[in-house]
Amino acid sequence: MRNTALGILLVLTMTSGGCGVYSFSGAGKAPFSSIAVVQFDNKTPEYQLADRLTDAVVDAFIRDNTVPVKDMSRAEAVLNGSVNGYRRDPYTYDQADVVKEYVVKVTIHVKVVKNGSEDVYWEEDFFAQGIYDANTETEDIGQTRAIELLTSTILDRTTKSW
Repeated sequence: MRNTALGILLVLTMTSGGCGVYSFSGAGKAPFSSIAVVQFDNKTPEYQLADRLTDAVVDAFIRDNTVPVKDMSRAEAVLNGSVNGYRRDPYTYDQADVVKEYVVKVTIHVKVVKNGSEDVYWEEDFFAQGIYDANTETEDIGQTRAIELLTSTILDRTTKSW
């Protein structure tokens, strides 16, 4: 009986070592309490892409609500960005060498600075791609998918420290 009790105690001790509080949220939070998002610059021929990306980033911050979006005069930090690259390439082909899917590739540069100074919180280049079906979807869908990935990356980079 004593060996059984020791065995149970040993098993419980070994299996409970990983138990405890766990969270899927980031380990930290942004070093500022509010942010202004400046219109992204566009260095590509896709003139609406910067507007769509800016709107998506603002909407993501509003939905997340970890760091409130404020106007420039009241924000503690400012997010600036530019769309630096854009390509649309064939992605997959069928047996007759007809394009089945295209991929949209977007490259951006983002910098978050302390408002009113040149102190940089973080600065980084990002790349994302969005794949879309050539027969049933449009290039706009591919752009939307790439923008969603970029927006999520920007939000995570700004509000979480993994």
